[in-house]
Amino acid sequence: MKKIVLIALIAVTSSAFTIIMEDWKKVNVMDKVTVEMPLEPEEVNTNGGPQKVKRCFASDSTEITSVLLDFTTFGMTEEAIEGMKDTEEFKEQLKMGMTQGGGEILGESEGKHKDKYFYYQFDIKAEKDGSSSVSTNRLVFYKSYLITLRYKAGKNGENKELRDKYFNSLTIAE
Repeated sequence: MKKIVLIALIAVTSSAFTIIMEDWKKVNVMDKVTVEMPLEPEEVNTNGGPQKVKRCFASDSTEITSVLLDFTTFGMTEEAIEGMKDTEEFKEQLKMGMTQGGGEILGESEGKHKDKYFYYQFDIKAEKDGSSSVSTNRLVFYKSYLITLRYKAGKNGENKELRDKYFNSLTIAE
């Protein structure tokens, strides 16, 4: 009897994982920019904030979010962003902004998305209501925009394959 229950549990878990991995939805971040998410995302009300946020939750509470920020709303030009995006001072300002609610940077890296678009990636530990969580945030620069892709593991723990599939699905068509 225990074997039957175990087999049924594995089958259900495997099928849910397969749906997440194979049935992805193409989501428009902005003109010429898309990303794929495992479920249709909801638009998050930012209470008049300058960012556009789309988020979905998988069945195990994994959170996948895209955030679009247009730096021109702060009076910054594409040229200004280009000149400062890869400086240590700007990176430190980004880190300070991302942890101002009490988070802690556990790891960081930088690179080029599709060998073209500069990005920073931060693993951030946050405390909320007595529990802690870790999210991985990839911040990709495109013209005067910052596109943040956020992956926060759910109850089943971190799934690097899912996270990487999400991060690598970002497409910028120029």
